[in-house]
Amino acid sequence: MKGFYWNSRGLSDLAKYCYISDAIRDRHLDFVAVMETGKEDLSRTNLNRLSGGVDFVWHSLPPRGQSGGVLLGINATVLDLTFIVEGEFFIKFHLQNRYGDFKRILMSVYGPAQEEFKSAFLSELVRTCQQNPLPTLIGGDFNLMRHSKEKNKDNAVIDSFDLHEIVLTGRQFTGQILYQTQRMRR
Repeated sequence: MKGFYWNSRGLSDLAKYCYISDAIRDRHLDFVAVMETGKEDLSRTNLNRLSGGVDFVWHSLPPRGQSGGVLLGINATVLDLTFIVEGEFFIKFHLQNRYGDFKRILMSVYGPAQEEFKSAFLSELVRTCQQNPLPTLIGGDFNLMRHSKEKNKDNAVIDSFDLHEIVLTGRQFTGQILYQTQRMRR
């Protein structure tokens, strides 16, 4: 499955739309997750423009105040969307390959930057990970420190679900992509 997670810092300019639509079309992406869209409502016309002529199914969460907003889309010619779960801080798609019966979960998260909402975010992440019956790919902007040498100990939640970070190389920006296999669930 080919795709990307991107903290766009807003989807208000045409260059960002072009970047996403070109990537979908030219790189034959199966999914796209965009965090911090800053958009309250994305019109069908804008989503079609974003898809670059490819048949994509989209779902979005509106921003909370000045920041946030999550957009998750899949290529409907490759993947069947069987179920959508929307949380306060995430979108979760239950997927099945159109050409095979492999099933998986794709999640996009946008964790709050504000300290007072981090506990609610982590609780929601714990609940949803406990309910994942399939191999899961979780990505997005967690707004958490990851390693124990960092100031924050919030990574205990990530470690407690036996989530594994997919190491990314050559990237200019920070972010995390985590996966959880079915046999690791508690």
